Amino acid sequence: MKPERRSMTAAIHSAADLPPEALALIKAGTPKPVSSSPVVAAEPSEPQTIAAPAVPAVAQDSGPASDDSPTEVTPRPALGSKRLRGRPKGSVSRPVDEGVRLVGTSYRLPEDLVFRVMKASAERKVRRIRPWAQQDMVAEALDAWLKAAGY
Repeated sequence: MKPERRSMTAAIHSAADLPPEALALIKAGTPKPVSSSPVVAAEPSEPQTIAAPAVPAVAQDSGPASDDSPTEVTPRPALGSKRLRGRPKGSVSRPVDEGVRLVGTSYRLPEDLVFRVMKASAERKVRRIRPWAQQDMVAEALDAWLKAAGY
């Protein structure tokens, strides 16, 4: 026999009706507070800069240095820090002019043309020849064709 259905509000208010095992399970799943009195900091009115921790220089075993100037050591990012990889979403392989807005459109093209554009894009990206983004390549080709046709 199915138990009777009740609203969420009624279920919340009737926690005393639960068996002790169910209450123990609910309490075990509740996260423990980090401290008894949490501190909430207000947002600062002006941005603050955080200094990177000092990284000690590593001695090199290659022998004495030719000059007495200290070597410059670049600090490593912290283990838990995120590194941005690739390019940001929506960015293009060319610098965008401030006055140019990109507008999304959709065209149906022959399959072989799409594959040729993808192949050209991949090859140009490997060789670091700009533009390598498909949208930039198509925009340049279409712009050149329209100018040649007098538009």
